[in-house]
Amino acid sequence: MKQDLSHLVRTMPAHASLSVDGNDWKLYVYSLTRIGPDIFLQLALLGPRVCTMTVRAPAPIGNPATARRVLAGVHDWLLAHDFADQGYLELSPVAATS
Repeated sequence: MKQDLSHLVRTMPAHASLSVDGNDWKLYVYSLTRIGPDIFLQLALLGPRVCTMTVRAPAPIGNPATARRVLAGVHDWLLAHDFADQGYLELSPVAATS
């Protein structure tokens, strides 16, 4: 079930945080869906601007290496896309398990 994003941000601490180029970002997971062998995460990124990101990763997402790769990918995307308000990140199965 998809959560109301404004309620989530007001009532819960961020699920993760990043510092990107001197700016602090709060990350919220507001939807997680498994489709076949993949997990699709919907993230809200709150920092100097507000944007959303869809991440496709091999299931299960509980793998710490996969979580680190998601955070690294979000970091790199924020660094490279100054004005974008939506993004997509796809983790390969090989990279996510190494």
